[in-house]
Amino acid sequence: MNSSNKVALVTGGARRLGKHISLSLAESGYDIVLNYNESGKLILEKILKNLSEFNVNVTAVKCDLTKVKEIKKMFSVVSLKYGKLDLLVNNAAVFKKSDFFETTEKMYDNFLDTNLKGMFFCCQEAAKIMLKSENKISRIINIASLGAIENWTGYIPYSLAKTGVIKLTSQLGKKLAPEIIVNAIAPGTIEMEDEVNADKENINKYPMKKFADTGDILSLVKYLALENKYITGQTFIVDGGKSL
Repeated sequence: MNSSNKVALVTGGARRLGKHISLSLAESGYDIVLNYNESGKLILEKILKNLSEFNVNVTAVKCDLTKVKEIKKMFSVVSLKYGKLDLLVNNAAVFKKSDFFETTEKMYDNFLDTNLKGMFFCCQEAAKIMLKSENKISRIINIASLGAIENWTGYIPYSLAKTGVIKLTSQLGKKLAPEIIVNAIAPGTIEMEDEVNADKENINKYPMKKFADTGDILSLVKYLALENKYITGQTFIVDGGKSL
């Protein structure tokens, strides 16, 4: 495909934060490769329709990120269709409570496979494409979590995986420099305008007395994607001071 636009792949790009990241990057002129897995037909159709309004190329790729074979196939689509990849946003994740004593092996594997293993192999496949690029700098942005910074005892497998994301980010920041810049964003609670937030009673734990909104995350994504040319291997905590 002949396109002068930059190309971004967003995992979990059809719903929640991933949807907003996809739309924000399209608005900034990126062609979008939108990864999805369990998003329903109506959800997918809606996001694709919204993305089409920005007059960029959009490719939706279904991929189960717990399966490395499927990850490799997804990136082969990127190579065949675009011949390049400028930005990978690893956003897809499984997030839910899991009592320590009731966590099964299957539950544990699902958290680690989706939230960390899948991210590792997405970075690996993305880097193969990026290092062949004529661009001077390509970028990877990993979505971590405040749960990797604080001890969320109701979310231990999730937090373990997200802690791995932070370490993966620093390792790849060193390994892939200077051709690829790798950073992570670790949000606390995000207020989604199209969702009812059940965490209101915890808002006073945030020194800023409010949760992040999607704009707080998107502005940082845009900076890391479009402006940053030097910072790498770092995790940016967006939590209104809660971890202080």
